Amino acid sequence: MARSVSSPTQFSGSIVYEHEYQTLAGETLYFAVKPKSWFYVQGNNLKVYDRHKKLQELYLGATNNYYRFEKGQVVPAPKATLPASAITFKCLPTTATILGHSCQILQLMQDGTATLVFYSPELRVNAADFSRCPAPGWFKLLQATDGALPLRTITVDTRRDVVATSEAIDIQARPLAADEFSPTALAR
Repeated sequence: MARSVSSPTQFSGSIVYEHEYQTLAGETLYFAVKPKSWFYVQGNNLKVYDRHKKLQELYLGATNNYYRFEKGQVVPAPKATLPASAITFKCLPTTATILGHSCQILQLMQDGTATLVFYSPELRVNAADFSRCPAPGWFKLLQATDGALPLRTITVDTRRDVVATSEAIDIQARPLAADEFSPTALAR
């Protein structure tokens, strides 16, 4: 059973997500077993590990360094100077409960792709701490949710015939040491 603990101010700790990919008709794609990813955040630092517990993304807020990794190697991060296509946000009147957290729902539309983001005001970071983060769309999402972290996302991409769902299955609030945000830090 998943544990969920949070602070009413800023969340520090980890969120484990489970992912599922289907066609628009509901046929399972890619993996028979739902892969997981691990997201960690503390202050203005974040990191993400893939299903093999290999580092995928790392952002160090103090230096504004953003790294992406593929097969253990640093790959060029997206350029913050590239023009991003417009994202529209719409708050929906419905709510949901995920791991005991009451979530609000935000609809995002970008380039014909629709995404529903379920977020709880109980689990938030200071959005301003990520104002310079070049991870595509991250700061805009945090602005739209007032710093609340997503607990479920459902993305419908009709051009690629894919529905991608990511949902939190475990939330662990805990302080993280600064040395946990390095390219060699292991997922715990």
